[in-house]
Amino acid sequence: MIRTSYDVIIAGGGTAGFAAAVAAGRKGMKTLLIEKDSHLGGTLAMGIPLLGVFDGNGVQVAKGLVEEFVQRLIQENGAVGHIHGARWSNNGYMQGDAFSLTPFDSEIGKYVAQEMVLESGAELLLHTLVCGVQKEGNRLTGVDIVNKSGISTLKAKVFIDATGDADLCALAGAQFLPKERVQNSSILFVMNRVDTERLAEALERGENVDGRGWWHSRLVKGKKIDGAEASFIHIAGHFRPWEQDDTEVTFTAVSIREQEVSLNATRTVNIDATNAESLTEGEVSERRNIQKLVKGLRANIPGFAQAYVTKTATLGIRESRTVLGDYVLQGEDVFNHRDFPDSVVRGAYPSDIHDPKGGKTQFIFIRDGESYGIPYRCFLPVGLEGLLVAGRSISATQKANGTIRLQGTVIAQGQAMGSAAALAVSKGVTPREIDPHELREDLLTQGAIV
Repeated sequence: MIRTSYDVIIAGGGTAGFAAAVAAGRKGMKTLLIEKDSHLGGTLAMGIPLLGVFDGNGVQVAKGLVEEFVQRLIQENGAVGHIHGARWSNNGYMQGDAFSLTPFDSEIGKYVAQEMVLESGAELLLHTLVCGVQKEGNRLTGVDIVNKSGISTLKAKVFIDATGDADLCALAGAQFLPKERVQNSSILFVMNRVDTERLAEALERGENVDGRGWWHSRLVKGKKIDGAEASFIHIAGHFRPWEQDDTEVTFTAVSIREQEVSLNATRTVNIDATNAESLTEGEVSERRNIQKLVKGLRANIPGFAQAYVTKTATLGIRESRTVLGDYVLQGEDVFNHRDFPDSVVRGAYPSDIHDPKGGKTQFIFIRDGESYGIPYRCFLPVGLEGLLVAGRSISATQKANGTIRLQGTVIAQGQAMGSAAALAVSKGVTPREIDPHELREDLLTQGAIV
């Protein structure tokens, strides 16, 4: 039975939100996680592997709930663990930073996220949207929610916006960073009966698949779920899928079971994730793109002749609103692996900018393969009290956003903000008033890395 008052309410049960709920629930907080969809996970449910867990030197920089999530996936036969063995190239020579990934079954990911939340003692409310706020001065005190049961108001001492689009922050009157264009959007899809060995051979020969030896190839082999021997887990490059058309399609293919591949290959530009009509346009555009691409893959790309689509995700948004926080993380902070006295999360993945104009993806690497810190101030919306933000909407420039939004980093953000909310409630202060050094110490005791 849903209460009317909580210690902590989290809007959004995606990659950051589920971790925030687990962290707050384990601290004994009366916690409610509100999610608009029928399941938890958000981007975790789309088929993207965890990235950003290790830096370019192969050092793990995201542990805590990140590692616990991975180990639970392994127990449920939904993953085989972290995969290493490749390097980002440098102008065609494989001598750059180490590349690693943690692929997993997205359906099992939904289940594991759900069970971790419920085991923590947090409550869960699905099929529900936050549609309004209650404030006392500049402090958020309540949220209005709408679902099949109607409209109601819930109170809490601290709120966390993990919606991905900063919806709760917008309702509360937060300030946002100005931007001309956002990164493009995609729908990931899964195909079966794909011969990954043949696809890798085609990449090697340049047989309608280009890019061998450049940054985007990243050929990775490893043991798959239920697999007996190592085979290709990660292949990336450029498809040329259409006859009499030299158009190249940049792709990433991730395979966690034999003959099954999750593809990130289609792009639609200028989608506003805060506008329902624009989101609809994106969904329609991307499903058309998938259908066109699949026909080309079957006809012209080695390894796909017998392949067929078994699953499509919802529209994947890389960037929308960005909250103006007490500090704005800069691209230079990331690339120069800057640390901060109030760092509560570490990031390590190169800045991954999917061209807002539709061109090729740009990667900007972190100097010396190191990791950077994300200060607590980036999670505090300017001018608002009682509210934290976690996920891709935290206070960061577009270049910094290209790395803070990776899933390994986002789970760590959720753990940090759930812990921050619990600390604020336990001390009877607002999130802005807690000592970030105390939060750092608390996170370290949880096995996180700050």
